[in-house]
Amino acid sequence: MRTRISSVLLTPGVDRETHIPFIPDAEIHIDGNRIVYAGKAADAPSFAADKEIDGRGRLAMPGLCNLHTHTAMTLLRSIGSDLPLDRWLTEAIWPLEKFLTADAVTVGTELGMMEMLRFGTTSFNDMYFQMDSVAQAVTDCGMRAMLGYGVIDFDESCADLLPGIDFAEKWNGAADGRIRVNIAPHSEGATTRKCMERSLEEAKRLNVAIHLHVDETQKDKSGCLERRGMTAASYMNEMGMLDQPVIAAHCVWLSDEDIALFAEKGVTIVHNPISNLKLASGVAPIAKMLDAGCKVALGTDGVASNNNLNLWEEMKLMPMLQKGTTLDPTVVSPAQVLRAATLTGAEALGYSDLGLLKPGYLADLILVDFRTAHTCPWNDPESDLIYAVQGSDVSLTMVDGKVLYEDGRFTTLDEKDILARAEKEAQRILEAGGRK
Repeated sequence: MRTRISSVLLTPGVDRETHIPFIPDAEIHIDGNRIVYAGKAADAPSFAADKEIDGRGRLAMPGLCNLHTHTAMTLLRSIGSDLPLDRWLTEAIWPLEKFLTADAVTVGTELGMMEMLRFGTTSFNDMYFQMDSVAQAVTDCGMRAMLGYGVIDFDESCADLLPGIDFAEKWNGAADGRIRVNIAPHSEGATTRKCMERSLEEAKRLNVAIHLHVDETQKDKSGCLERRGMTAASYMNEMGMLDQPVIAAHCVWLSDEDIALFAEKGVTIVHNPISNLKLASGVAPIAKMLDAGCKVALGTDGVASNNNLNLWEEMKLMPMLQKGTTLDPTVVSPAQVLRAATLTGAEALGYSDLGLLKPGYLADLILVDFRTAHTCPWNDPESDLIYAVQGSDVSLTMVDGKVLYEDGRFTTLDEKDILARAEKEAQRILEAGGRK
C-alpha cells in the first residue's frame, strides 16, 4: 500500500532541536510501512499513491509511545481509589487480579488498545501476566509493543521468572517485528537479589531490555536502604544491571547521585505523573533529571491508578508540575515534552527508525485536528500542542503504515463487541472478589 497525506501541517518530531519544528502545506509519502518523503508539498517528488488522505486542518506528528502501563488493568478501572500504594495493592488490586483469566486479559488488552489508538498512542511498553494473551491481542490489533512478564519473587524460587523467559523466547520479533520483549522483575522490593541477578543473566542472554519499577514511593526508597544498605539505583549498578538497557518506571524518589548515575548509564526514566499524584507517591524531579542529561519518557501506568490511557494528559502535566514545584516557569520546554512522548520512548523500545517523521522511518503517525474551539486561535503551535490539544483531537492513528483508527472507527478492533465483553469480565471479577 502506497499512501499520500497531503495539505497537512507537519511536525517531524524533536531530535536535537530546542524547539518543535512545523512545516505548513506539507506532504507525507508512505510506501508499505516506511516513510519515503515528509516535507514541503512544493518540494515533494512524484508519487503514485493507492490511498489519498486529505490533511487540511490537521497536524501530522509521530505517534505517541506509552512507556509504562499494565494494559489489561482496564478491567480494574477506578478500583481502590484514594488509597496509598501499599494498601491499594494489598487491599484492592491483588485480591482481584487472581481472578484474571486469559480471556479477561485478552479483552482488557483490547479495551486498552482501543483507548490508546483513540488518543494517538501507537506503541506501548507493558508489564503484566497472562502475557501470551497480550501478545496475541497486539498481533491481531496491529499496534506496536514491548512486552514483559511481571516477575515477583519473595522466596528465591524465581518461579515467576520461568514463564517470563519462555514468553520472551516465544514472542521476541513476532507480528512482523511489531512485538519486542523485555525481562520485567517488578521492583527491588518485590524480588530477591537472586531473582534480580537471574533476570539480568537472561536479559543479557536474550539481548533484551529490563523493565522495572524504581523508587515509586518514599517507602520504596527507605525500605531499600534498610534491606540493601544502598539506594535501588546503586543496588542495580552494583550487580551490573545498569550496563544493560534499563527502562525504570516512576523514579520519584531518586537522589541527586542516583540521577547522575542514571544519566551516565543511559537509563530511560519513565515519568507517570498522574498515577504518582493519584496514589500520593510524589512528584518526580523531571526538570533536574533533564538538566542532568537523563533520558525521560512518558507513561500512564495502569488504568486502575490513572484512570485512563490518555497520554496527552501526562504531556500537559509533565511541564506544569515542574514549573509549579520549582517555581520556575522556564523549565521543561514543549520540545522536551514532545521528545519524551515520542522519540525517547521509541529509542527505549529498541528502535533507531521510529519516533520521527522522516524518510526511512517506520510509518507510525497520527493526525490531530487543530481547528477546534479549544485550540483557536493557533497562536503558538509549540505551546498549543502541549497545553491546548487534547487526546480527543486525534482523528487518525497509523501504525506500520496501516490506519488502525480514523474518525471514530477502528479498523481492526470491534468496539461494540469489546465493550460488551469487557463489562462482562469486569463484573465477573468483582463478583468473584466479593465486590458486588
